[in-house]
Amino acid sequence: MLNEHHVMRRVPWNKLRKDEDENVIGFLPQAFELRPDESYLSVNWLEYFDGDHEQRIKEAVNAFRKRFSVGKKTVFGVAQVGKVKEICRANGTTVRIVYAPTTDHPSHAAIKNFPRDDLALFEAMATDAFVDSVRSADVIDSNLIDHLGL
Repeated sequence: MLNEHHVMRRVPWNKLRKDEDENVIGFLPQAFELRPDESYLSVNWLEYFDGDHEQRIKEAVNAFRKRFSVGKKTVFGVAQVGKVKEICRANGTTVRIVYAPTTDHPSHAAIKNFPRDDLALFEAMATDAFVDSVRSADVIDSNLIDHLGL
């Protein structure tokens, strides 16, 4: 994966940073913690999809919807591969970001060698790496568009 490529991570409502009016203002560090059964941080490789950056994001969100239950409050964080590597290096970790497709998740990628317990790194990922985001509610399902003939 090239440094100028992008990865996207699905972040549920309970791992979003919100203001007092429940407006999403970013991600909590916990959005980047590995689950007990994970050996890498799971993301999606946006350049797997055709089109411009915006079209790739839409396609990736729709791919998530086919595989997972994605609520309207879900937010997807987007980061540049090179920035993720740079931030990890600055926090003492050298990661590899690799394309790791599965049968039902062809754009899947993995951030390998990601630490399990580095809150400072998780905070840096939340505030400095995944600086772009898109709300699920703002992405129209391309299958719905096809169905409606739009």
